[in-house]
Amino acid sequence: MRIGARRLSAVIAGLLVVVAVVAATITYVRWRAAGVAHPIAPPAGAVVPDFAGPGYQEDVSVRSLLVARSLRNDRGKATVRIYEMPPGSPWLRSRQTVATQLDHWEQIGDCADNPEATLVECAWREPTRWWPREVALTMVRPRPAKPGQADRIFVIIGSGLGD
Repeated sequence: MRIGARRLSAVIAGLLVVVAVVAATITYVRWRAAGVAHPIAPPAGAVVPDFAGPGYQEDVSVRSLLVARSLRNDRGKATVRIYEMPPGSPWLRSRQTVATQLDHWEQIGDCADNPEATLVECAWREPTRWWPREVALTMVRPRPAKPGQADRIFVIIGSGLGD
């Protein structure tokens, strides 16, 4: 049995169409998944601060804008949330809370704590080839404005869309 040239061309063209449709479907599904910021639950004891209240630090809002700008890309704006932590909250607990929600995501950079630092940052990237999402965690420990004033600790959690 012999296959004609026209039939062979039609079969090859049909296979190419099927491969193209499968590739487009996979790309579309991944594109949609990367277009959603990864939801991150805050650490235990975290509360949303009163932004207009006394003692709210302008440094915190500036830092949250920097986090939002660094995670923004052509897919859209990042989701950035600010929380106030109880006094004396350790960095390690906040980092572990976020890291456990990012199963198998790769950590970017060093996430070590420096108790003297007013700013500690850590980031994670989704381990995928196309359109990886990023999550950033920043702890801001501003110096008290007045002597004897209690230390305030803020946590900024940003979740970006896939590139």
